[in-house]
Amino acid sequence: MEYSPSAKELSHFPFLKKSQDHIKGRFATLDAVLKDKRGEALVERALARVQDAITPKKTFTPDVSGTPEEEIAAYALARIIVSCVNDRQVIDRLTRYEAERAYYFLVHEEDWNQSYKQGDGEYSRLCIVLAEELGIRITQDKMPFLDYVEMVAPLHDDRFHLVNRRVERGFVTIKKEERYELVRERVRMLLRRDLPHKVPASLCEKISPKVAQIKKAYQEQMLEQFGAVEESAFPPCMHALIKALTEGANLTHAGRFSLTSFLHTIGMDVSGIAAMYARSPDFDPEKTMYQVEHITGRGGSGTEYTAPACAAMRTTGLCLHKDPLCEKVSHPLSYYRTKKRDAKNRPKKAEEKPADIPPSPST
Repeated sequence: MEYSPSAKELSHFPFLKKSQDHIKGRFATLDAVLKDKRGEALVERALARVQDAITPKKTFTPDVSGTPEEEIAAYALARIIVSCVNDRQVIDRLTRYEAERAYYFLVHEEDWNQSYKQGDGEYSRLCIVLAEELGIRITQDKMPFLDYVEMVAPLHDDRFHLVNRRVERGFVTIKKEERYELVRERVRMLLRRDLPHKVPASLCEKISPKVAQIKKAYQEQMLEQFGAVEESAFPPCMHALIKALTEGANLTHAGRFSLTSFLHTIGMDVSGIAAMYARSPDFDPEKTMYQVEHITGRGGSGTEYTAPACAAMRTTGLCLHKDPLCEKVSHPLSYYRTKKRDAKNRPKKAEEKPADIPPSPST
């Protein structure tokens, strides 16, 4: 018999079609919702959801304080808010948050972990309820080869590499606890593909104070995370790009994009980024400002871009002069954070004391 999730369980997995169907007809149109007190409360709940997403946490315990219907509606509104913010990093934070939230409930809810026989294998309730919408064909200990390869592509953990897996008759062997990790990644991938939504400008205007609040909170978070810009902590690839500029080389489009987006993410303002390019002998202020404003979201579509990961830097031939720290990270931003933290925590050398002055000879 098909398992029917309760309203509470649906609120824990609001991205399911069953969850969205559950709240159909329970709320008025979005325009109407935004005008009444109940709607204001839902927007505040959605705003808190986004703020949770952009705030780094050592432990993850999602707060569930509203009714199941309000939780599902807040999820939908949170996606509208980040679509209006239209910042790739904020969107990435929300999709990771939702994936982590789903993972938390999958691990901690006993009903979802119960298993029973069906067809050719042993399945958990998770598979029955999530498989159709998430496109996951996964049993207790294996999944199809092609599904597995697609799902683990973004994962960097060595244990997920195929060379460390048993592959037999088109299936890859997995451990029971890894099912939930793979589901978490699948949720993140699917939610990310669906964002940003095409939200009407008039609707974004109505929630513009909330959008501005998120942008400000995220900027403050980035400033707290990266602190003052320290060129000495830049990864070798960024040093190489700056050196090329200084020597008069014309950077490729990929090079300019990588350097500009990196500097923007660590907190350097537009004028500061332009000053970096001013080191070039053929510096063109007008052209440079146009390019910098486009990449940082100050012009054009208003979309901000994040720096490419190390894998992308290698693909474009920009991964140069790797050092030991490069082997431990997968993103230039991770390199920068790590080097700054290590420098901050490194004990300072004891200051040399001045030599003792011998006493004056007695007379």
